[in-house]
Amino acid sequence: FGTRNVNGLHVFIDNSNVFIEGQRVARETFKYDDQLVLRFRVSYGGLLDFIAQARPLREAVLVGSRPPPNDALWNRLRTLGIEPRIFDRSIYTGREKRVDAEMTNAIRDCLEDNPDPGVIALVAGDTDYVPTLERCLKKKWALELYFWAQASSELKRLPGVKFVDLANGFEQIAYVQKELT
Repeated sequence: FGTRNVNGLHVFIDNSNVFIEGQRVARETFKYDDQLVLRFRVSYGGLLDFIAQARPLREAVLVGSRPPPNDALWNRLRTLGIEPRIFDRSIYTGREKRVDAEMTNAIRDCLEDNPDPGVIALVAGDTDYVPTLERCLKKKWALELYFWAQASSELKRLPGVKFVDLANGFEQIAYVQKELT
């Protein structure tokens, strides 16, 4: 990409963002029917390979809501070098709580812990991350945004941000689960 890489590549993934919008892309762009959409999954190893493109990975953080008890994904993520940060959903609304705040804090921790700028790759598409990314740019970090085409235009318009549409690597990062469990 021709970006600065003094301090390596730091990847931050908003799990719900990438999964929910990935289902939408599977349906609208890749013509998945209802059954296939329900079985749509993200290959996190494939996603990391798509992002890293042989660059050394310094850190990978995935933030999301607590999965069902029978979901083995989160433990497998650790074998890929991804540190999952899991939060319970609201007992009142069932909605995600604290995920965006944790992602923002993880990126800010990265800036504080690494005085030499590197590359931050964000896998998320909502506007909540704009202020944090603006801080990254001020500190001379290279920014890469990986998301589906429907990512916030405000995110994509940040000066110095390289946007990569995940649909370009769909076969590498998405798969259909064989059986619903």
